[in-house]
Amino acid sequence: MPYQAALIVFASLLLLTILLAFVTLNRYFTYKERVALARLGYSVADLAGTGEPSRSGSRGVLWGGVITMMSGFALLLGLTPLGTGVWLIAGLLPMFVGLGMLLIYFTSAGSNRQRHHAQAVADVPAADDVPGEDAVSGQDNG
Repeated sequence: MPYQAALIVFASLLLLTILLAFVTLNRYFTYKERVALARLGYSVADLAGTGEPSRSGSRGVLWGGVITMMSGFALLLGLTPLGTGVWLIAGLLPMFVGLGMLLIYFTSAGSNRQRHHAQAVADVPAADDVPGEDAVSGQDNG
């Protein structure tokens, strides 16, 4: 009996570690992408237009997912001393629902960012469309 309870706790901690590693790698790759774009000459305003503000619409999914997952994990830890049985579903179910919400948040953030960037690019007029400005320097020719 105690072996099965320890296995459930270990599996839950392993899933949590995998999720946190995914989030950390996602943040690291975003950082490296921003550094590479900055080296190519993009300004801070260009980088800010493709960053975190596009996620603000689904921030509730992130909070809900974290709260639900941690509540399920706490229930799972609280019910584990009773041994393995059907009652552990009371902790496993909300934990995996929360994990699903977190995955939805992180997988949909990229599509929101791409949609926001495509809209921002479409709103910027081409250099040929601005009368009286030099296409290279952006200065008024007179």
